[in-house]
Amino acid sequence: MYTTSELFSKMIQIVFINLVLSGDNVAIISLSVKNLPVHKAKLVSMIGVILALIFRIFFVAIIGVLFNLKWLHLNLVGGIILILVTINMFNHDKTSSSSEKDGNEGFMKALFSIIISDISMSLDNVLAITSITMADSGVINRQEMTLIIFGTIACMPIIFFGSEAVSKLMNKCQAVIYLCAGLLVYTATKMILSDSIVSNLINKVNPVIGLAVIVIMATILIVIMIKDKKKSC
Repeated sequence: MYTTSELFSKMIQIVFINLVLSGDNVAIISLSVKNLPVHKAKLVSMIGVILALIFRIFFVAIIGVLFNLKWLHLNLVGGIILILVTINMFNHDKTSSSSEKDGNEGFMKALFSIIISDISMSLDNVLAITSITMADSGVINRQEMTLIIFGTIACMPIIFFGSEAVSKLMNKCQAVIYLCAGLLVYTATKMILSDSIVSNLINKVNPVIGLAVIVIMATILIVIMIKDKKKSC
């Protein structure tokens, strides 16, 4: 059992961690809706935030089971999915048009991308928060579970309004698009490298490989930026 001061301290810690880890949710929602009409963008953003909340609470509820399923390699699968979604967002951004047909397709693509990304990033978020919460005792009690859920709910308005503000910035400054994409690629790479099978393989071969993977992913992003800029000139 925690004292009142310990509970408050734990709550602040969980909310802060949630805010830090919610940056990738803001990035994917912003990147997905930036080419949509305002009313559709707000609708997709709202759906994305609600789904993020639902997925996070769901993963919190079953986290004990997930921790025991080592064969799932959740971080590896989630990281790969997140990279594919980010690439798809860039391709969609380049091929989007203003027709009604494309607008409807864009709405569904944005919604689908956010759903897939929400699943992946919500799992990553819950795993990170749960691991930190379990650091003291090695288990999650009822109080800590309540705090995790409260901290998750408290961050949802920030994700919604943050994604709306960032999507507006994207239409004014293209660099923000690449900044968000970079954040998503970094998050995905970190998830992949933190998977047990990948980290064990890297440690057996050479720990420098992990750094090399990050550099390669960053280089790929820079190349995409340069090619995109040349096409737009």
